[in-house]
Amino acid sequence: MNKLYAKTIATVFCFLSIFLFYSTSYSISLTEIRARGELHHLGVPYARFANNDAAGLDCSLVRRFAEYLGVRYKFIPTTWRNAIPDLIGMRPTPSGIGQPVTTIRGDILANGLSMIPERTEYVLFSKPTFTAQVWLLAKPDAEIVPIQPTGTVEKDIEMTIEKTVGKTVFGIEDLCIDVKLFPKLLDTAHMAINVPLQTIPQPVSFLKSSYDIFLMESPSALMALGMWPYSFKIIGPVAKQKNMGVAFAPDSLELRDEFNRFFTALWKSGEYQKLVNSYYPNSFQYFKKFFTKSSP
Repeated sequence: MNKLYAKTIATVFCFLSIFLFYSTSYSISLTEIRARGELHHLGVPYARFANNDAAGLDCSLVRRFAEYLGVRYKFIPTTWRNAIPDLIGMRPTPSGIGQPVTTIRGDILANGLSMIPERTEYVLFSKPTFTAQVWLLAKPDAEIVPIQPTGTVEKDIEMTIEKTVGKTVFGIEDLCIDVKLFPKLLDTAHMAINVPLQTIPQPVSFLKSSYDIFLMESPSALMALGMWPYSFKIIGPVAKQKNMGVAFAPDSLELRDEFNRFFTALWKSGEYQKLVNSYYPNSFQYFKKFFTKSSP
């Protein structure tokens, strides 16, 4: 009886948490954006997706969306910690109840944002705009050898994680390379440690650091491969492909749907593929099956 009561209370609490979050979330309409005359793009400076000069794949994409809407484009830099709160007006918490923050700073969030469950609870995502995979990398002198690919991703992941026995692996907290996202890695490696963002501001910064074995998502790794081909070795994948997308506040359905219409047309025209190839040529070739689909 006590267990049933506790389960009922937990269910009600969970429902109320979700209700409270969505009933107080922020949204903006297309009419409001057009009246303002400006689309506000939130972005974390990250690889070739976005930077402080409003350059990068996602900056180019959202700039085109602003042109499509007939408004000016404005880039607003944010941080990984503040990106979602700056979009939705709440800071997500482990309990599921959002804590209010003072200011909504943007209409749309785009900077190579992985569509992971921890984020889909709080934002609406567009159709997938990019795809990526998290890999285990190591410095050339590190005592770890790359796997021999089997052609089966599940087996390759298993073999890669087995390589971490007795090793210390580093990730970055709150990014898609947060070690907490990979339970099997946590169970297998001697140690799996997150490095503060202040120490490693970008995943590619691992290559210039003192860390020998680390996680990196494929866009950064493939970009680095073209720039510093002998500075690291790819051991293998630690997870299956995950898609990236553009994020919107939970109630901004109209804006999200309009973006999807714009993006689908851009994809079908072939213009988006040209954009991807200009910023991430190696990713375009490596994940060609994703980028050459007839529609997103």
